[in-house]
Amino acid sequence: MKIVLTFIFTVILFGNALAQKEKDSLFIAWNNLKLQDSVRINALSDLIQSHYLFKKTDSALVLSKQMLDLAEKKKNIKFEIEANTLIGKVYFELKNFSAGEKMYNKGLELAKKSKDSFLYAEKLFDLGYMYSKYEEYTNAFKTLQKSEKFYRELGDALNEGWSIAHQGFIYRDLGDYKEAEKYHKKHLELSEKHKIKKSISAAYGNLGEVYHKLGDLPKSIEYWKKAIRLSKEINLEQYANVGTGKLVEIYIIEKQFSVATKYLKEYIAVTEKFPIPKYEKDFLMKIKLWECQIAYGFKNYTNALKKCEECLKINKVNKWNLESGLFKSLYEVNKKLNKPAIALDYFEKYLITVDNEKVNKARTEIQSIVFNNQLVADSIAQAKEKEILNLTYEEGLRKKNQEKNLFLTIGLLALLSAIAYFVISRRMAASERKRLNEINSLKNVLFTNITHEFRTPLTVIKGMTDNIKSNLKNNHQDDLENSLEIIDRNSDGLMHLVNEMLDLAKIESGNMGLNLVQVDIIPITKYLTQSFHALAEEKGITFSVHSDVEHLKMDIDVNKFTTIITNLFSNAIKFTSENGEVNVHIKKIEVHKTDYIEIKVMDNGLGISKEKQLHIFDKFYQVDNSSSKLQKGTGIGLALAKDFVELMNGSIDVESKLGKHSVFSIKIPITNSADLMNDPELVTNSSIIKITTPTNVSENNQSINIYDESLPLVLIIEDNQDVANYIKSCLIENFQILHAINGAIGIEIALEKIPDIIISDVMMPVKDGFEVCKHLKTDILTDHIPIIILTAKATFEDRLTGLNHGADAYLTKPFDKAELLTRIEQLILLRKKMLSKFEKTGIDKLLIKNIKNSEIKFLNKVVTIIDANVNQTHFGPIQLAKKIHFSEAQLYRKLKATSGKSTAVFIRSIRLQKGRELIQTTDKTISEIAYDVGFNDPSYFSRAFKDEFGLSPSAISK
Repeated sequence: MKIVLTFIFTVILFGNALAQKEKDSLFIAWNNLKLQDSVRINALSDLIQSHYLFKKTDSALVLSKQMLDLAEKKKNIKFEIEANTLIGKVYFELKNFSAGEKMYNKGLELAKKSKDSFLYAEKLFDLGYMYSKYEEYTNAFKTLQKSEKFYRELGDALNEGWSIAHQGFIYRDLGDYKEAEKYHKKHLELSEKHKIKKSISAAYGNLGEVYHKLGDLPKSIEYWKKAIRLSKEINLEQYANVGTGKLVEIYIIEKQFSVATKYLKEYIAVTEKFPIPKYEKDFLMKIKLWECQIAYGFKNYTNALKKCEECLKINKVNKWNLESGLFKSLYEVNKKLNKPAIALDYFEKYLITVDNEKVNKARTEIQSIVFNNQLVADSIAQAKEKEILNLTYEEGLRKKNQEKNLFLTIGLLALLSAIAYFVISRRMAASERKRLNEINSLKNVLFTNITHEFRTPLTVIKGMTDNIKSNLKNNHQDDLENSLEIIDRNSDGLMHLVNEMLDLAKIESGNMGLNLVQVDIIPITKYLTQSFHALAEEKGITFSVHSDVEHLKMDIDVNKFTTIITNLFSNAIKFTSENGEVNVHIKKIEVHKTDYIEIKVMDNGLGISKEKQLHIFDKFYQVDNSSSKLQKGTGIGLALAKDFVELMNGSIDVESKLGKHSVFSIKIPITNSADLMNDPELVTNSSIIKITTPTNVSENNQSINIYDESLPLVLIIEDNQDVANYIKSCLIENFQILHAINGAIGIEIALEKIPDIIISDVMMPVKDGFEVCKHLKTDILTDHIPIIILTAKATFEDRLTGLNHGADAYLTKPFDKAELLTRIEQLILLRKKMLSKFEKTGIDKLLIKNIKNSEIKFLNKVVTIIDANVNQTHFGPIQLAKKIHFSEAQLYRKLKATSGKSTAVFIRSIRLQKGRELIQTTDKTISEIAYDVGFNDPSYFSRAFKDEFGLSPSAISK
């Protein structure tokens, strides 16, 4: 152990000594006035970037300004460019982005004036890289696109490729690995075209990493091995070793510990040749962690513990961020060595690091949403600039783009504020393990719901934008107004969510103020109730308002009061069943000699348990019982209502009985100190929750394109009407379409109609998509139907849950039309291949093989029933349906889907197969056999036999 640690510290000290020697050498060169200016400035640039920029950033700023002074004094524009861009980098590192952009752009302008196109392109690329490094992804993407274009015009394929690759890195960092794959493939194609081996090797490695993240480990191994071979061929041994390390990781995951050991030895041999690594500074830590995991895999727990502890010490020496994998290994090893106290300590540390990693992942996902939404907004803006849309809609689009840009700016700040709140709340002591788990669960629900609330409208916005582009390209403008209205409605929904989160952030920081005016509160309240009558009528809910007072002037913040009331009204209607009641009662009361207005919102809906009532006003809290699946959201509304009521010195309470009723009461003290306002238009549009919805389908289903029964039948199970309409617009030309507005109705329609394919959302009322999958995949009627899960729940765990319930494909919102159609076509093609195999193999042979498949089991059951009644000439589809307890239509569609044959043809095929068997095994005549298998006419039996088998009965050998 001591020898190993001595070696580790020796390597670290040796590396530090070399670095210090290089630093001293560069400093001497800079201060040597006898040297040429170019030598001195290059030495200073290397000194700043290699030794000061990230460690002593303030010193880096001083030195880079000295460099600029010398460059300006010497009037050397090239040095001025270098100095200005370097100062920009320093400011970026100091998180002063506005100053950084200013200085860097000054350098860019000088580069443009110098007419050195290569230098300009280089600095443009560096700026894109820097934006990406500091997570300014939208600016990074646009800048890298520019550098790609410049390098292409200059004929510099090498750096054009790197610009493309770094665009792929942006999507990789945002967790969109499928999109990242496209850019790295594009980089590979360009590099192969120009035979740039170094770039080809890098592209292989980048694709290997992408496939690793996508979970396609065989493909990841393939590309990493290609990268390793080519890197060795061109003497990039250290880069090849990065790939070797990746193979070690993959084979450990695959539990192929012998193979992992082989590659680890190779990895160690290369690191010993290069004590100062070019790519991986943490190689010593990685080696020890891999040795620990391999030893654990071989059940050598004592050695595994030794290696893990060495890894931990290396981390502490270098002050690197500790990853969950190390703590997990230490927990597992100590558990195996029967050291429960130590194991528990590491387990708690493991949970905390996993928690932090999940927060970072959620933060990245939100950045990805904002990034993609910005690209969508830019796409619409470009369409406007090119005058694609006619003049009637140009002004409207301009205003929408301004709103979207405002939404993006405010939204990112608000969402990051919310994330910061959760990060802080999770820094807990180990003794609060239970509380940590509760908060972790809360956070997962929060980000799941917020992500869903963002991704669903983004699906519609992105999809409708693509439709607009396609229609305009084909000179179709018929549905343009409706598409823009849908985009507008969903943009408003996103804006409302962001406004709510921004309000929460303001309240949390203590920056939320009141804008009090003196108004008559009764007509305002009644006006707000009118907005909800239509929504109540849609569900058959009786919605009534009663006020004990006709007029009551008092001080209120109208917009905040509106938010309070609309949240209470909308919740009451949402959580009240059809034909229920919602009553609003307004009265003036006196408490401790103070006058209050009291507003009670009463419903006979789902109710809330006493335990849940304690948390109902907590931020992001949602009741998680089965009844709450009727509606979804983010858990913001009631928390915001409570904060606003308390801001006006009021109170809000709930009294409820589970399954019976709920009563929400607000009391606000009556004061008359603010300015008197008589303007009836006090309630702003932004303060009212937009409760208008697209036209809903009926409670059963909506069928489209049913006139062409030759087309495949698709069932869409989606509660969001805009999303459902968009999916319909993608499929309407090639499919019959059914639509269900929730999971329960979807199951009913699927059992009745037996569609060819089902597209289902996950987060839905009554029954969610996972329940739909589980039900349909375990029902003999529907277990053959391919199901595509279409959802905003994009985590690996969600995908695994969907697949475990029988989902055949998983499509994440927002999605492309092409991607949806491709998934459907693949599943239909798979079904056709299976039916083709069925026809070639024959039903009898498949049944003999005893394949344990639900479809084969079903066919076996059907064949058994037919065999038992084969000699009865009247036995047909009606009788078979009764025996198997299906309707005729259900049996027809089920048999058509699983065998490719109608019920009548399938029964005839079984009769004929039985007839062929009797011909081969008995001495009966053809006529006797025909009657035995249920044919009235031996001549018809012979014709049908020849059609089925290609031979007449008499030609069959005994």
